Amino acid sequence: MKVIRAGRLIDGTGAAVQRDQAVVVDDDGKIVSIGPAGETAAEVEVVDLSGLTVLPGLIDCHVHLVFSHTPDPVADLAAEDDQQLLLRTVAGARQALGGGITTVRDLGGRGGVTFRVRDAINAGLVDGPRILAVGSPITITGGHCHFLGLEADGEAAVRAAARRMVKSGANCLKIMATGGRMTPISNVGVAQYSVAEIKAAVDEAHRSRITIAAHAIGTAGIRNAVEAGVNTIEHCSWLGPDGTVEFDEQTAASMAEKGIAASPTLLPVKLAGLSTSNTVSAGVRQHLAVRAEILSCLRRMVALGVPFVGGTDAGVAWTPFDSLPGELELLVSEVGLTPLQAITAATGTAARVLGLDATLGTLAAGRTADLVAVEGDPSVRIENLRAVRTVIKGGKIVVDNGAFTSQRTSIPEMLA
Repeated sequence: MKVIRAGRLIDGTGAAVQRDQAVVVDDDGKIVSIGPAGETAAEVEVVDLSGLTVLPGLIDCHVHLVFSHTPDPVADLAAEDDQQLLLRTVAGARQALGGGITTVRDLGGRGGVTFRVRDAINAGLVDGPRILAVGSPITITGGHCHFLGLEADGEAAVRAAARRMVKSGANCLKIMATGGRMTPISNVGVAQYSVAEIKAAVDEAHRSRITIAAHAIGTAGIRNAVEAGVNTIEHCSWLGPDGTVEFDEQTAASMAEKGIAASPTLLPVKLAGLSTSNTVSAGVRQHLAVRAEILSCLRRMVALGVPFVGGTDAGVAWTPFDSLPGELELLVSEVGLTPLQAITAATGTAARVLGLDATLGTLAAGRTADLVAVEGDPSVRIENLRAVRTVIKGGKIVVDNGAFTSQRTSIPEMLA
């Protein structure tokens, strides 16, 4: 049993900050109770975070752990074998955990690498966040991210592809509803799949009691994915075939009604715009030209009640795996969320949308004790999320004063 003293506590539900709270955690890593800090029995371990703000471990709903976050991650992927990707994935997972991100949803890897790392983390072999992994995303022949290895054309083939991923170990699915900028031969403004094809994947996800994400930059793909009933729309840029912005208010209203969340992944394009590199693609430059209009669409979605979750697309160019605080800053400065709403997007709302809310995302009795402690008050100044001091995962301190601690048992301890 341990007691975690919090100077300020954000519970992930959107409720106001509470002061001078004590989180009681049992030996199984579950929260027993939360209440005003008081006297503690001498035999109980006390973790004194009274000078910090404590909040739920952050959830990044969109990462690619096999990518290198260099200016050309696709070239790196092509040059590396699966053994090298395994090492890269381990390093990326550790980087995420060090940034206070205790859960990630990996939306596309190769060769089952993310499954292996997920399982190694769960077994305590390496440090990293909890991973929901799609394995390989489903795409058309030659479609976006075809190089990740799962092409399927037609309703029957999509259904079979979804089943193969579930059989391989996927605990969520992803379908490419439009083309993407990392695959130049694809078209971001044109739908890759019909409603019926996406619905086949949705049905298989729901049959297996897992969630499904749709990559959808263009309006046609967003519309098809929302009608098919996916759980999240990734990127959600509302682009037409000619690259201009075509906001569909009816589809956005349908997202709000169905609880389909937007994961706008604002940070990579923002960082590309700040880069002095000459490797910024033509597609990204076109996106930058209409970014203000895209942001206007996102603000209209907020007004309509569309839920938002935090997702970085970490692993793509210029976007490392501890970037989630930067994404949340943009949700505040460019989309108009309050800092507390942005935090909720990466905690309570993210857990609900991903089907994890019974155990993660909020601080309450019965939940798993995933917590992060930061300097300052991020409900006032969202940038304070960058100042991570302590990370607790499953009740165990994995980062203390910014440094990793080892939770694994050594051979001498095992023999003692």
